[in-house]
Amino acid sequence: MARQKNNRQLPLLVACLKRLLRARGIGYREIAQTLAVSEPTLKRWFACKGMTIERLEDLCTFADVNLIELIEITTRDADARLRQLSVEQEQALADDKNLAFVFAIILRSGSPDELWREQGLEQAALVSYLTRLDKLRLIDLLPGNEMRLLTVRDVEWRKDGPMRNQVALWIMAEHAKSTAMRPGMPWGAELVRLSDASLIRLEEMIRDFQRNIRLLGDAERNASPAPKAWYSLMIASSHIDLGGLPAKPKRVGT
Repeated sequence: MARQKNNRQLPLLVACLKRLLRARGIGYREIAQTLAVSEPTLKRWFACKGMTIERLEDLCTFADVNLIELIEITTRDADARLRQLSVEQEQALADDKNLAFVFAIILRSGSPDELWREQGLEQAALVSYLTRLDKLRLIDLLPGNEMRLLTVRDVEWRKDGPMRNQVALWIMAEHAKSTAMRPGMPWGAELVRLSDASLIRLEEMIRDFQRNIRLLGDAERNASPAPKAWYSLMIASSHIDLGGLPAKPKRVGT
């Protein structure tokens, strides 16, 4: 019975791997050519026929994840807890930056201890925030200020919902406080022409990047006790109207 139960978990891992590969635009042909196997053979593997741990590990490299990371991502995706909040729940968080920050730290650390031990939040204030999150049914507040999270850790905020809009304003306000980016801070920018279909893929890539950032944070929690600080990352696309560019100057005859 145990063997049958474990076998049922393989399709979940393979389905998650397929999503990661699609987000990177990697198809069967590219993988088959690199691994020197036929496309029908590769498709059988993705149908969980003849799939082995070694083959799964090889396929993971194309998605730039290892097997442990794939299991962690799959586990989060298969979690039955609340994945998307109601508009009312999102609005309550958007209306109170501190409450949203407390919830965000709980999502990342899994424990309110970090709030009063590392962030210097007083116990009374912590209890107040936890009580409000309990009333919103985002956590179950237990005796001794212990808690049980009622949502998945990678909550899917509504595309045009209160939290996405408000967080964008908060982050832009933080960046606007300084006229220049601090030296050594990582950043990147790109200018591309994209179709509507590519925009959908871009959104999938952003979600995948967020998962990788969360994995990086999870690894830091278990790493050496080196000094750490909180950082906010905002990944956004913006349509650029080139109509305002000056026209090409006319050649003047001599």
